[in-house]
Amino acid sequence: MKLLPFILLLLLLSSCEKDITVDLPVYPVELVVDGHIQPGERPFVLITRTQGYFDPTDLNSIANSFVNDATVTISTNGEVWTLQQVCGSALDPATLQDAGDATGIDPALLAFANFCVYTTTGAQQLGVIGQTYRLDISAEGKTLSAVSTIPNPVPLDSVWFQLALQVPGDDSLGFAWARISDPDTMGNGYRWAAQRINHRATGQMKDPFYISPLGSAYNDKYINGLTFEFNEARGRQFFGNNPEDENEEQGYFKVGDTIAVKAYSIGTKEYDFYSSYDTNVGSLGDLFSTPANVKSNITGGLGIWAGRGVYLDTIICLP
Repeated sequence: MKLLPFILLLLLLSSCEKDITVDLPVYPVELVVDGHIQPGERPFVLITRTQGYFDPTDLNSIANSFVNDATVTISTNGEVWTLQQVCGSALDPATLQDAGDATGIDPALLAFANFCVYTTTGAQQLGVIGQTYRLDISAEGKTLSAVSTIPNPVPLDSVWFQLALQVPGDDSLGFAWARISDPDTMGNGYRWAAQRINHRATGQMKDPFYISPLGSAYNDKYINGLTFEFNEARGRQFFGNNPEDENEEQGYFKVGDTIAVKAYSIGTKEYDFYSSYDTNVGSLGDLFSTPANVKSNITGGLGIWAGRGVYLDTIICLP
């Protein structure tokens, strides 16, 4: 994780005449996996390399961190699927959307970047609820593996928009709310993602992909078998340069928005990853350097391979 803000703070607090030397630990370059499989959908696997503290994090440097020419297979129910490498403009809209979800970068930009994802082409090689999938990767002299199962989707009982009322007289900004009934079995994990599908004055959709705000992963440790309500803030699109991410609308949905919602059901290890990832990014503010504190389920590398149950819904933001 990049410690530049911390180092600058130390410099400001120190004397002008005193030289300060900070020894930063050197981490070896590791491979990072962002992969998932969902009911009725093809698997998606993205492989990158970790970056150092002071490596650039512009779009070009991120594109160069993607790993090409890997051998990627999935084993399930006695079958072995060999995933194909699909690159740049050859990616179909659904896969580009997944890539946007994974990287936080507009799919339109990714279409022109030098990166590849790994997926299947067979019409029968799709995710099935309750099935277990083993992922194996061979790349750059390294071997990685992980196992995950697609859980039953847990539906949201209801969804709605509610004004935040943080400022007196504010009649436009608020949060997305939902009610869910957790099954009476321990070990259920969840993650929320949302996409504003209404359009700007330019004609562009407000959010080009689903965004999971930090802190949107939770489990049933304290709510097993209960029905409860929760709210979610609006997530931020990295590299989006959206004006509403820099003003009083930051973190809020707005009256007039239409929100497409994805409620993911995930297992315990998958929850541990997403929860620790959110904590890591939220505290250190960095996406692409070594995720030292993240609880990966990848053997031989870092990242996540997640079977995900999916429930879809829509919220129309009315006052």
